[in-house]
Amino acid sequence: MKKMECDVAVVALGLSGLATSIAAAEQGLSVIGFEKMRVAGGAANMGMGPFAVESRLQKKKQLTLTREEAFMHHMEYTHYSVDAHLVHDFFWKSADTIDWLMDMGVDFEVAPYFPKAEWTAHNVIPEGGGRPGPRGAGTMVKRMTERAEQMGVQMVFETPVKKVLMENGRAVGVLAVGPDGEEIECRSKFVAICTGGLGLNMELTKELTGIDPESIEFFAGVPGLVGDGIKMAVEAGVKLAPIFPELGVGVHDNFNHWELEGAFRSKPEVAVNLDGFRFINEEMSEMSSYFGNATYNQPGHVCFEIVDTARIKHYIKYGPEVLDQVHGDDFYERFFEKAEEALAEPEFGGKYFFKANTIEELADMTGINKENLVETINNWNSYCDHGRDLELCRTRYLYPIATPPFYCMKMVMQGAAGIASGGITVNHKLQCLDAEDKVVPGLYACGIDACNIYGPTYDFYLPGMNMAFALNSGRMAAEYMAEELNDF
Repeated sequence: MKKMECDVAVVALGLSGLATSIAAAEQGLSVIGFEKMRVAGGAANMGMGPFAVESRLQKKKQLTLTREEAFMHHMEYTHYSVDAHLVHDFFWKSADTIDWLMDMGVDFEVAPYFPKAEWTAHNVIPEGGGRPGPRGAGTMVKRMTERAEQMGVQMVFETPVKKVLMENGRAVGVLAVGPDGEEIECRSKFVAICTGGLGLNMELTKELTGIDPESIEFFAGVPGLVGDGIKMAVEAGVKLAPIFPELGVGVHDNFNHWELEGAFRSKPEVAVNLDGFRFINEEMSEMSSYFGNATYNQPGHVCFEIVDTARIKHYIKYGPEVLDQVHGDDFYERFFEKAEEALAEPEFGGKYFFKANTIEELADMTGINKENLVETINNWNSYCDHGRDLELCRTRYLYPIATPPFYCMKMVMQGAAGIASGGITVNHKLQCLDAEDKVVPGLYACGIDACNIYGPTYDFYLPGMNMAFALNSGRMAAEYMAEELNDF
């Protein structure tokens, strides 16, 4: 067995693990980070950028949201069901973390995700320029990896941690296995669990969330997010907090149907369930967490979004009315071309995407209740004529479904790497807690593994928080470790 020793043993080198490692090294602590994959960054390589409030980039744009306002919004959003001290410290750290990253050479563009959201997302500008978007944060991961190397962090890849070593109730290191199968015992003063949650572990997801993972298409996931950290924390005596999925709605196989994904996620004209009834004010498609919650409660955990040809032609000519930072603003330009390509796909056209000349024909194709669907569309068109949605109080974008052919997308449940919030119970210092809510000495958890700050629904009104919590919790934990080291 190989022996190693350090001040801080970091379990996994995703975004929170990198942040913990760099921040600990900046505090003068020796760090060894273990990562079971070949590269660092984990799911952050698929992301866009972190949340922050009162950053200098926001101030340059004369954005006036304050930390106090953001804090009060979030606490009310969660009905005060989360740790107020942890949320406060995270929010107050967030602007400094943007400066910290910019000093490493990371550039950002401030943005909201949808019209009602705050301008808190600091999306990473990709290396070499270009529009920020999915996978853009890979540039940030690269800069952080370089910084970790400069700070002397020892990064050990293809070496999964199997166990947190405990002695007399204290975490004293980890047991890992190298690529050659040799066991590694790393003794340390502190252990930080940063494994990114359990998103791709279907069995554990169902057990701990009650959500059927087979009804969710996971995206932005990377191999290895299977709950390693949560399981080893439980083995070490840590209490689990409730775990909630980040539910959203999107197009099946969305990355291969990106323009259609943008068109149908941006703003559906009408969304119905299999029974043919509307079930949500469609304006809320902008807030994907709410739309996901509502869709999960429908028959089959699916819904159908319908638009007519006249509206598509309008969007092609004038552009979309609702923009989001994920899909950009040009997704309608090739709609008809992409629609025909998708309809010709044997595993997509006729299964997830439909084109019909009448509403009755559309019902036959999709399996939606025909009588109810016809009544729903007639009612909707009447609401549009009178400018008032008498059913679900929609106030914007009242356009009739009247000009064939009609296009319909079967929308499916989606989750970004599965789990957004919950898992390992920590205090506001990111120290793990046992069943009696007492600190497990020497053991910390950061990032998704310990992200207990949302309650049951992810807060997209303050976009970028998953990534920001990973970054800030890692930095905060490292600083608390340095303070605690004085007790040794």
